[in-house]
Amino acid sequence: MTVYKGWNAKIKKDGLEIGYVTEVTVDIDESLEAYYEIKGHFPVRLQEGPYIVTAKLSRAWINTDYLALLQSDTLPEFDLTVSIGSLYTVKLYSCKFTKGAVAIPQDGFLKEDYDIVAKDFGIVS
Repeated sequence: MTVYKGWNAKIKKDGLEIGYVTEVTVDIDESLEAYYEIKGHFPVRLQEGPYIVTAKLSRAWINTDYLALLQSDTLPEFDLTVSIGSLYTVKLYSCKFTKGAVAIPQDGFLKEDYDIVAKDFGIVS
Protein backbone atom coordinates (compact mmCIF):
# COMPACT_ATOMS: atom_id res chain seq x y z
CA MET A 1 0.00 0.00 0.00
CA THR A 2 1.27 3.48 -0.90
CA VAL A 3 0.08 6.48 1.12
CA TYR A 4 0.28 10.11 -0.01
CA LYS A 5 -0.56 13.19 2.08
CA GLY A 6 -1.23 16.54 0.48
CA TRP A 7 -2.70 19.94 1.22
CA ASN A 8 -4.83 22.39 -0.75
CA ALA A 9 -6.08 19.83 -3.26
CA LYS A 10 -8.29 21.01 -6.11
CA ILE A 11 -11.74 19.55 -6.81
CA LYS A 12 -12.52 19.52 -10.53
CA LYS A 13 -15.63 18.68 -12.54
CA ASP A 14 -15.40 18.47 -16.34
CA GLY A 15 -11.94 20.09 -16.16
CA LEU A 16 -13.25 23.14 -14.24
CA GLU A 17 -11.97 23.85 -10.72
CA ILE A 18 -15.05 23.95 -8.48
CA GLY A 19 -13.57 23.67 -4.99
CA TYR A 20 -10.68 22.71 -2.79
CA VAL A 21 -9.76 20.46 0.12
CA THR A 22 -7.50 21.62 2.94
CA GLU A 23 -5.98 18.19 3.63
CA VAL A 24 -6.07 14.87 1.76
CA THR A 25 -4.71 11.42 2.48
CA VAL A 26 -4.59 9.10 -0.56
CA ASP A 27 -4.17 5.31 -0.24
CA ILE A 28 -3.26 3.25 -3.30
CA ASP A 29 -3.55 -0.46 -2.59
CA GLU A 30 -2.06 -2.59 -5.37
CA SER A 31 -4.34 -5.47 -4.51
CA LEU A 32 -5.35 -7.95 -7.18
CA GLU A 33 -8.90 -8.08 -5.86
CA ALA A 34 -11.51 -6.08 -7.75
CA TYR A 35 -13.53 -3.47 -5.86
CA TYR A 36 -17.21 -3.37 -6.74
CA GLU A 37 -20.24 -1.27 -5.90
CA ILE A 38 -23.69 -2.83 -6.17
CA LYS A 39 -26.02 -0.82 -8.45
CA GLY A 40 -29.44 -2.40 -8.64
CA HIS A 41 -28.77 -6.12 -8.85
CA PHE A 42 -25.46 -5.88 -10.74
CA PRO A 43 -21.96 -5.12 -9.45
CA VAL A 44 -20.20 -2.19 -11.13
CA ARG A 45 -16.38 -2.19 -11.10
CA LEU A 46 -15.07 0.98 -9.46
CA GLN A 47 -11.46 0.92 -10.65
CA GLU A 48 -9.74 0.39 -13.96
CA GLY A 49 -6.69 -1.61 -12.90
CA PRO A 50 -5.53 -4.07 -10.26
CA TYR A 51 -5.58 -1.50 -7.46
CA ILE A 52 -7.92 0.22 -5.05
CA VAL A 53 -7.63 4.01 -4.70
CA THR A 54 -9.25 5.61 -1.67
CA ALA A 55 -8.81 8.99 0.00
CA LYS A 56 -9.94 10.90 3.07
CA LEU A 57 -10.87 14.56 2.58
CA SER A 58 -10.69 17.07 5.44
CA ARG A 59 -12.35 20.50 5.40
CA ALA A 60 -13.50 20.89 1.81
CA TRP A 61 -15.25 23.77 0.05
CA ILE A 62 -17.36 23.35 -3.08
CA ASN A 63 -18.70 26.15 -5.28
CA THR A 64 -22.47 26.05 -4.71
CA ASP A 65 -23.08 28.26 -7.79
CA TYR A 66 -21.63 25.45 -9.92
CA LEU A 67 -23.83 22.88 -8.18
CA ALA A 68 -26.88 25.04 -8.94
CA LEU A 69 -25.97 24.74 -12.63
CA LEU A 70 -26.10 20.97 -12.19
CA GLN A 71 -29.56 21.49 -10.62
CA SER A 72 -28.45 19.45 -7.64
CA ASP A 73 -27.18 20.11 -4.15
CA THR A 74 -24.99 16.98 -4.28
CA LEU A 75 -21.71 16.34 -6.04
CA PRO A 76 -21.85 13.21 -8.24
CA GLU A 77 -18.42 12.24 -9.64
CA PHE A 78 -15.44 14.60 -9.55
CA ASP A 79 -11.67 14.62 -10.08
CA LEU A 80 -9.15 15.53 -7.39
CA THR A 81 -5.67 17.00 -7.93
CA VAL A 82 -3.39 16.61 -4.89
CA SER A 83 -0.03 18.41 -4.75
CA ILE A 84 2.54 16.45 -2.77
CA GLY A 85 4.91 19.24 -1.78
CA SER A 86 6.71 20.62 -4.81
CA LEU A 87 7.83 17.17 -5.98
CA TYR A 88 4.81 15.75 -7.79
CA THR A 89 1.04 15.70 -8.16
CA VAL A 90 -1.37 12.80 -7.69
CA LYS A 91 -4.51 13.03 -9.84
CA LEU A 92 -7.57 10.98 -8.89
CA TYR A 93 -10.24 10.47 -11.55
CA SER A 94 -13.98 9.77 -11.27
CA CYS A 95 -14.09 10.09 -7.48
CA LYS A 96 -17.23 9.28 -5.54
CA PHE A 97 -18.12 9.55 -1.88
CA THR A 98 -18.11 6.06 -0.35
CA LYS A 99 -21.39 6.60 1.52
CA GLY A 100 -23.48 7.77 -1.41
CA ALA A 101 -24.17 11.36 -2.43
CA VAL A 102 -23.19 14.04 0.08
CA ALA A 103 -25.51 17.04 0.42
CA ILE A 104 -23.47 20.23 0.16
CA PRO A 105 -24.40 22.91 2.75
CA GLN A 106 -25.50 26.34 1.46
CA ASP A 107 -22.16 27.93 2.32
CA GLY A 108 -20.34 25.14 0.42
CA PHE A 109 -18.15 24.11 3.37
CA LEU A 110 -17.94 20.40 4.25
CA LYS A 111 -16.70 20.47 7.83
CA GLU A 112 -16.54 16.71 8.41
CA ASP A 113 -14.00 14.25 7.04
CA TYR A 114 -15.24 12.26 4.04
CA ASP A 115 -14.00 9.08 2.43
CA ILE A 116 -13.91 8.73 -1.35
CA VAL A 117 -13.00 6.04 -3.86
CA ALA A 118 -11.50 6.81 -7.28
CA LYS A 119 -11.76 4.76 -10.48
CA ASP A 120 -8.27 5.66 -11.68
CA PHE A 121 -5.21 7.74 -10.81
CA GLY A 122 -2.08 9.26 -12.30
CA ILE A 123 1.15 10.64 -10.86
CA VAL A 124 2.86 13.64 -12.48
CA SER A 125 6.44 14.59 -11.53
